[in-house]
Amino acid sequence: MKLLLVAAGDRFLNVLGFHLRPLGFTIEHLADPVAAVSRLDEIEPEAVLFHAGDFPRHWKPALKMAREHHTREELIFVLITPPDFEMEEAAKAAHLGANGIVGTDLTNKKELYRLEELFRRYRSVEDKRTITRVVPGEEEALLFAFTHPARRSLVAGRIREISIQGASFKPAPGSVVNDLEAGCRVPVCSLKLADDIVDLSARVTRNRAEMGFQFLDFEADGRSRLLAWIEARSERALKSAAAAQPSAQPS
Repeated sequence: MKLLLVAAGDRFLNVLGFHLRPLGFTIEHLADPVAAVSRLDEIEPEAVLFHAGDFPRHWKPALKMAREHHTREELIFVLITPPDFEMEEAAKAAHLGANGIVGTDLTNKKELYRLEELFRRYRSVEDKRTITRVVPGEEEALLFAFTHPARRSLVAGRIREISIQGASFKPAPGSVVNDLEAGCRVPVCSLKLADDIVDLSARVTRNRAEMGFQFLDFEADGRSRLLAWIEARSERALKSAAAAQPSAQPS
């Protein structure tokens, strides 16, 4: 799968290569937005990542021209947007047929995983890691709690990153967990997904500023419920973004 990066510099190449090559991507970079549009048929990318902050006057004509020849399913077009990117501009991007937008800090796991989710939504990608990872937003904070296997005390906190295989966990202040070493099995855990609670067992994989857990055994259909929550995350994010956008007429 070929990705065309349209950005003024090459600062994104390393991080994109590290995270997207395991998904089966090759990356081509062009620093000239006009050349990028004129060479679309020659390059034949399956996805375009266009830096709207670097080229504020070019992204709309580029997106419009791309959509004249390719549907959203045929060509994934994602905008990299700066912090001052206005909601009205986001509404115009949606109207013109953008598949999605991401922020400029692609070293941020949340932005990278959002980008991965957009690609997964429109393409079947070959992920050698076979894991979809999610960094929960503030509006969908995931709570996790477990019974300390030795002390029998309750430890609670928030999930920082989660996949079907495990999670990164930040215990609440004052939690006594320093004696839980990597490899320790924690048989009684609960994960709160919105209004749903999934019971499971886990194993500690690391215990530093954040704890890492490998999920072992789920209750009944718990694994499928977590998987459904993860797979629906992109749809929830898109609906949330659409609801937040004021109505606007494209320019």
